[in-house]
Order: sequence, then structure tokens, then C-alpha cells
Amino acid sequence: MKPTLLLVEAPDPHRELLSLAFQGQGWRVLLAAGVEPGVQALVESPPVHLVLAAGALLASAAGRLDALREALAASGAPLWVEAPPAEQDALRRSGLPVAGFLAPGMSLGARVEAVRQALPREAREAGDRRAGLRVLVAEDDPVYRKLLQLALAPFRFEIMEAEDGLSALELARRHPPDIVLADVLMPRLDGFRLCLALRQDPKLARVPVILTHATSPDELDLRMAANVGANGFVRRAQGDDELVATLLRESRAEGPAPAPVPGEFSTETHLYAMVRQLERRVGLLEQAERTARESEERYRLVVAGSYDGVWDWDVRNQRMYWSPRLLEMLGLKPEDFPGTSEAFLARVHPEDRDAVASALALHLEQGAPYDVSFRLRHEAGGYRSCVSRGRAIRDAQGRPVRMAGIIGDVTEQLRLYREAREAVRVRDEFLAVAAHELRTPLAALRLRVQGTAAALKHERQVAPERLERALVAADRQVQRLADLVEGLLDVSQMQSHAPRLNLEDVDLGQVVRDVVVRWEEMAARAGCLLVVRDVASAVGHWDALRLGQVVTHLLVNAVKFGPGKPVELEVRADKDTAWLVVRDHGIGIAPDRVDGLFRRFERAVPTRNYGGLGLGLYRLHRIVEAHGGEVSVTSTLGQGATFRVRLPRAGPLVGHA
Repeated sequence: MKPTLLLVEAPDPHRELLSLAFQGQGWRVLLAAGVEPGVQALVESPPVHLVLAAGALLASAAGRLDALREALAASGAPLWVEAPPAEQDALRRSGLPVAGFLAPGMSLGARVEAVRQALPREAREAGDRRAGLRVLVAEDDPVYRKLLQLALAPFRFEIMEAEDGLSALELARRHPPDIVLADVLMPRLDGFRLCLALRQDPKLARVPVILTHATSPDELDLRMAANVGANGFVRRAQGDDELVATLLRESRAEGPAPAPVPGEFSTETHLYAMVRQLERRVGLLEQAERTARESEERYRLVVAGSYDGVWDWDVRNQRMYWSPRLLEMLGLKPEDFPGTSEAFLARVHPEDRDAVASALALHLEQGAPYDVSFRLRHEAGGYRSCVSRGRAIRDAQGRPVRMAGIIGDVTEQLRLYREAREAVRVRDEFLAVAAHELRTPLAALRLRVQGTAAALKHERQVAPERLERALVAADRQVQRLADLVEGLLDVSQMQSHAPRLNLEDVDLGQVVRDVVVRWEEMAARAGCLLVVRDVASAVGHWDALRLGQVVTHLLVNAVKFGPGKPVELEVRADKDTAWLVVRDHGIGIAPDRVDGLFRRFERAVPTRNYGGLGLGLYRLHRIVEAHGGEVSVTSTLGQGATFRVRLPRAGPLVGHA
């Protein structure tokens, strides 16, 4: 007979997930939204082997629990309650026969295992004889495979493991699984292509597939997963129930979406977004490495300039000496320290005091090493992080007579260490995400090419328009990657010397009009109207290509930070000088960010909100500088920014080109 559970909880996602988890074990689950419906279920639906109730719901029905007590006594079902420790005492005093408690913070797997152990033996054994769900885990990281195996263990699933996508596909064909968990980044066959291969196999086409990755999927990841027929895409995290919940839901789903048609994937937008994400992660890496270098330099200076305080303790007479450096470290004068071990321990943080006293006693009594870390109270308030080492001198009978050692203030070192560790963490996170974002557009491009090849192979005649669209889309994707690489190389060259200029007579007004024509469609997609005001003819001795880059950087910047607002461009000139003015009405620039705006890798806004490597304005500044000009910006936060470029019409001075 199936074990029967009664859940007495208000309807919410938590109750639905618990019900799904219990049903996944082959147990019969009854649901009751309150105490009265719970009593009715106990009376009308025997046998009930266990009742699991929400503590808050029982507390709200404190005056109506007599019927529940009687129904529990009549059915013989044990009552388990989910409640925090603060509520458990009150529930015990209520007179309810509570057999046990579940803490609200328990994982889903821990709840399932706790309920299994609470079931009567016969019911538990009957449930355990049921065949479990067969889950195929495709994951190339052995550590995460082990963690996932541990997370799924309470659910008694049959786990099949594969270390890459191709092995997973072969295993699935030999032993068809009930559901597949696949990492999107795997050797030989990634998760996207594994899912596509399963969808194209008639025997496996209806098997639910859940894609996983170390970072949260964005809208385009989800679109790509839908294109290959995946049931879901979730972020994997140790101790997170999201993946298990998705697995339980999808295992009961009727089936995945129909298999996609090869060659019809729309990957251009996906690839473009991945490149922009890569720009953001490269910027994070540069910032992390810069922070790490600065932290390392500060750390070396602190270590080189620091010295430890010395203490000397007369154990027999219980007198303690602190050196001037140690007193200075804690903001004390010689007369402020009584010179006793009790005064020393009184300055130790209360949480560390017992450990320090125990370490001293063990060293004096048993000779155990004295090497401890603790916090010492500074005279001005607050605590300093310290390390201390010492050694006792003993008499002929082995009794300690004197003990001396050092105390070092490592507060700054610990802070710098934490900074360096955080910088390394950001760098490692970037590398992991960059690998995903580089391989994802490559996989998308490969799917485009494979789809076109499949169409040519299986169709007798393919419309030229279809081939042309595929090739044009692929060319745009490759061009975006090429533009990104070219920009990075250009900045690298600008670090060592000024940009090389091909000087000729150029009309700045015509350059502006040409750039506006090229970028008008992009601005329209962002809801920006390009307003060209007073674009006069302004001929000067300049580099036309480089000036086009200047106008493009300013225009793209204005659209990026002022979507939905007009962007105004203006060209003015007198006998010797020409001016280019670009004005937007976007978010503006904080006053403290203006000074560093034209430095390499600097941004006026947080990286997490806006993409870019922080190179556009740096390139612009270097190009204008090479022409002998200058660029400035004025801005009001929340009202937009105005960039002004001044260029001498005679061109750069000799030696500047």
C-alpha cells in the first residue's frame, strides 16, 4: 500500500513543491488548506500514515484544535510540524501530540528524507520498493557531479552520469532516461547540441531536458534553449532547490516542445548580445586585475614598514611588560597598561578570550605551541586583528617561570588580503562566464552553418533568397567579432604611440552627415531622433576615417545613455577652428566621474548596468589629441551630457601626425 501523507498548509508555491516532491517518491498526498479540512481528510480518507502541518496555520487556529487532537488519536497518524524554534515551544504547550519538527530552512531533499524516516516502517518500506525516476546527468565537472548526486540522493532516483555530451547521447540511446540534466558547456558535444540531438531521435524526442550552467541564464540563453527544444534552463548552485524543483516539475510534464526545424534558428541578436556581455566581462577583468595590482603594492608597503610589538610575562610574579610599539599599536601610554595578564585578557575581544586563555594554559602546562589569532581593543574604540606567538622559559623542574613573544597587528594585511581575494574571485568569474559567452556564439554560428548545409543536402532546390539571408546574417556576426578585435588592437597600439593619421582636406560637416545616415536606423531602434543643427561646411587638414570614428563614438554613446530621447549634433567653424557638439538628454554624468571619463577602462556608470569596455571615449580623446585638438564635456545628472570637440583647421602641428 502506498504511504499516504496529509499536508495541512495554505495554498502557495511551497505547498505545491512539497506535494510534487512527495508524489515523486510514489506517496499518496492529500492537501488541506486549514485545520477543519485537515480533520475532515483524516476522518474520510483513511489510512493516513503521517500529517505534516504548517506551524503558523496551527497557531492561528489555537482555539479550534480539539477536533484535530481527536482525529489524530483516532487515526494513529503522527503529527509533524514545520515551524521555527521560536514557535516550537508554544506548539508543545498547546497540547497537540507533535511527533517532531521540521525547520523552515531545510532543503527540499532534507525534508523528503526526514518525512521518509518519520513514516511507519511498513509504509516506508512499501514506498521504497517503487522504482525511482531515471535521471541522466551530463556534466564535465566531477565535483559538481558529486554535489548533484548528493542533492538528489534523498529522492531515491536512479542516477546515470556522463562526463561529456557525446557520452551522454550514447548512454541515453542504450538506457533511455526519464529526464536529462545537461550542462551547456561540455567537451565534444555541448548541452544545446545534446538537446537538439535528443529531439531528433524518435525514441528520445519526448524525454524532458533541463539545461544548467554556473551563471544565471538571460533572455537570450532562454531563447536559445527554446530553439533546441529544452524544457528549462536554470542556474546551478550548491544548496539551491531551484534545479531540483525544476526537475520534479518537468518529470511530470507531458513532453517537450516540438523539435525545431534545422536551419531556421535566429542567432544574430543572440550573438550580438553575447559580444556585448563579453565586453562587460573584459571590463570587469581589467578592473579586477588593476585592483589586485594596487592591493599587492599596498600589501608590500605595509609589510615592509611594519614591526611587531613585544611582550614579556613574569609567570611567577604575574607581571607583564608591553613594548612601546605594542602600546602605540593600541593607542596606549605606558601608564594606561596595568602590566598584568588579566589586563591583557580584558582587552581581548570577548568572543576570542576563552581561546586565548586556553592556548596560554596549554602551552604552560603541556608545552603546546602558542600561536593564536585574536582581536585587541584599541583605546579609541574598535578592535585590531592581531596574531601572537610566544614561548615559555622553564626552570630545572620544568615549571614555566617566564614567557615572551610578539603581537603583530594584521588588520591592514587582512583587509588587503580580502581585497585581493575578491579581485581574484571577480577575475575567475569573468573567465568562467567569458568561456560560456565565447562558446555560445560559436555554437550558434555552427548551428546556422549546419542548418544551411542540412537544407542543401536534404532539399532538391533551396531558394537563393534563403541562402543569401543565411550568409548575410553570418557575415554580420563575424563582422561584429572582427570590429571588437579591431577596437582592442587599436587601443593597444594607442598605448605606445599616437594614432597614425592620413591627413587630407576633409569637410567635418560632410563627415557628420555620413555618420548620421549610417547610424540613423540604430538610433531609431533605440527611440532616438537624430537632430542635425547648423552643420556648416568646415574644411580642415584632418584624417577623414579617424574623424568618422570620433563622431561615431559620440553618437553611439549618446544613444546608449539616452534611449528614447533626441540627440543633437552641431558643427560650427571660424577662420582657424572647427567645433563639433553632440548633446543628449539621457542619464547624465555624476560630477565625481567627469575627470576620469577619458581614461582607459573608465566608465561613468556601473558595469553591471551598461555594457562596453570603457575604451570608446579613450580612443576619441587620443584621436582628437593627435589632431592637435581637445574634447570636453559638461553634464547635469539626470538631464544629459554635452560633448564638445575643438579641432584646429590647419591640422596637427608638425610631429603630431
